[in-house]
Amino acid sequence: MKEQPLILLVDDDPVILELMREILRFGSSYGVDVARNGRVAVERLKKTRYDLVLTDMVMPEMQGLELLQYVRLHHPETLTIVFTGYANYQDAVTAVKLGAFDYLTKPLRAEILRHAINRALEFRRLTRAQRDLEMVLQGAESLGWQALELVSDTPEAAVLTALREEAQKEQNLREVGRRFLEASRQLVAATHGSIFLFKATLGQFCGLAAMGPNQEYRAGLKVSANSGLMGYLATHPRPLLVADLRQDSRFPMNPGREGYRSASLILIPLLGRKFWGVINLSDREDGAPFTSRDLFLGWLLGRLLVEVLETRQDQQPRDEFTPPAALVHEQVPVALAILDEDLQIVQTNPALEGLLGTGGKVLAGQEFFPLLGLDLQTQQELRDSFQSALSGQEQRKISVKALPDGQSERFLEVKMMPIPGREGSTQGLVLMEDVSELEQLRQRLHLFEHLAIMGKLSLCVAHELNNPLDGIRRYLSLAVMKKEEPQEVERYLAEALNGLEKMASSIRSLMASAEPLKTSRRKVNLQNLLQDALKIMMFQASDQMVNVTLNPPRELQQVKIEGDLYHVFLNVIKNALQAMPQGGHLHIGGLLHPQEMEIIFQDTGNGLSTQELEQIFQPFYSTKRGAQGLGLGLPICQKILERHGGRMEVSSQPGQGTRVSIFLPKQVQRGGRVH
Repeated sequence: MKEQPLILLVDDDPVILELMREILRFGSSYGVDVARNGRVAVERLKKTRYDLVLTDMVMPEMQGLELLQYVRLHHPETLTIVFTGYANYQDAVTAVKLGAFDYLTKPLRAEILRHAINRALEFRRLTRAQRDLEMVLQGAESLGWQALELVSDTPEAAVLTALREEAQKEQNLREVGRRFLEASRQLVAATHGSIFLFKATLGQFCGLAAMGPNQEYRAGLKVSANSGLMGYLATHPRPLLVADLRQDSRFPMNPGREGYRSASLILIPLLGRKFWGVINLSDREDGAPFTSRDLFLGWLLGRLLVEVLETRQDQQPRDEFTPPAALVHEQVPVALAILDEDLQIVQTNPALEGLLGTGGKVLAGQEFFPLLGLDLQTQQELRDSFQSALSGQEQRKISVKALPDGQSERFLEVKMMPIPGREGSTQGLVLMEDVSELEQLRQRLHLFEHLAIMGKLSLCVAHELNNPLDGIRRYLSLAVMKKEEPQEVERYLAEALNGLEKMASSIRSLMASAEPLKTSRRKVNLQNLLQDALKIMMFQASDQMVNVTLNPPRELQQVKIEGDLYHVFLNVIKNALQAMPQGGHLHIGGLLHPQEMEIIFQDTGNGLSTQELEQIFQPFYSTKRGAQGLGLGLPICQKILERHGGRMEVSSQPGQGTRVSIFLPKQVQRGGRVH
């Protein structure tokens, strides 16, 4: 049964409040609650999970902007729309900065109000679906091509397997691209598509194949690497599902797409040993938007094409080396130099001469590295790297800070590789690229990332510390009131001390999990891994008023497990929270068995029927409606557990919650400790 969205209306005028409630209830598919001011709204938000809050700007006791701040801090997944009869530009800007989804002016017309609400609820649904899909794809990526086993014995798997065999036999790469696009028609019913390969030396995407109208023209196109949707994907290389390009906030300046029936599209980055390019798919045959299932199948198609491209690169015969003189004299933007075994210059190109500011002076015969304006330690490091490249017959790369013209500081990326010289001698090719601007941007990016992490951490700290701080305040107030009763004062102070210890523990945990998505493949502490998975779902649990307890047995608290099991824990916790949209309890514990350990997740949700239990591990089966569920989360978790010799068991009954047990084999090291 589909969950009905719940809206909270906040206004101090009872007439307007009642009128708006009637407008929203008439012919609507969502529930409506009301609050006469901001403080009443806060109390309602503490007890009920709302999808959307509509609030007046000017109210007694608590202003609309104050309520916005509270919602953003304590219920970040709840969207807000602000309306006011005293509209001004500054208030609108302030409201948007505080996280308001929309800003409306009174008098409110019914159709405008409903349109704004529907846009907000659709945005919230798509955001959640995209977040869940991102989590599934992260797990699938850890499986690599093994992810195809998730859809084994399906027509889609047969299409991909046949395509793989055809691609291995076909010599013409353009024909391979055409067959991949034809396969996309079978897999996701796309009628338009294109494949572009990224050429780093040109800074362009070059067409490989196209499907649909003007396909020959589109297959021959060259597109700048920093423009349009493909430019976005080059800097955000994640599979991208766009339900409606016209309403997607990520592409506000994207021009209209003429000749397309639908505004829905899929973009798949081709990622392997390098960024190979992009697959673009659009216009489903039925005109409907693409789904999460379509994106996953497109991702599998992209994985297969990357495999084909990298296999072909490995199989290409190594051509005889082009004479160095021909290479060096080309007008290429990268500074080049050929050095002999004594590190003396044999030849340079104009780009290097410009970088050094030599003004046409003859450089041949001079030792190269002192010309770069490096300190003695860096010069020796480059000499050692160059000799290592010559002796090991492999490419070496190093980044240095230099003063090549004796005036301005530059950041240089230096690559060194061996090349054949005359009469069997060995020479070295040195390539230098000025990456000063990139380095400055990277430093600024590190600063912005740090600030973003600190911002998120501040929200987490405020949220995590609010409850124990409130308890400490109450216990201290009680201690003052009972100051004539020493035993009561001692008891209240002890409770306040416990609250302070909880706050200290929360701060340590939050600091350790500032970047919870960056998981490691090394072995980490089981309890820390569970805590990290809980931290990222903390806001959702609080927003849904789900109480979470983590209490594994003492024997399991020091167990070391593989870091990639983080995804499994995260997915199970997410499923448990989604089963309790109106609150409940999630308990995480465990048991130690003779040959294995068991990690238990027990929720108090609606539970699953026998029929649902039989199908939850089947690919593309989901108990969620519409685009919310791809139905691959548990199959991916199962594959990850199998790789570690583990398994997952699920037991449930309707109305009695669900129990998920993860079993992992015990590994006993010397001394009998379990790891």
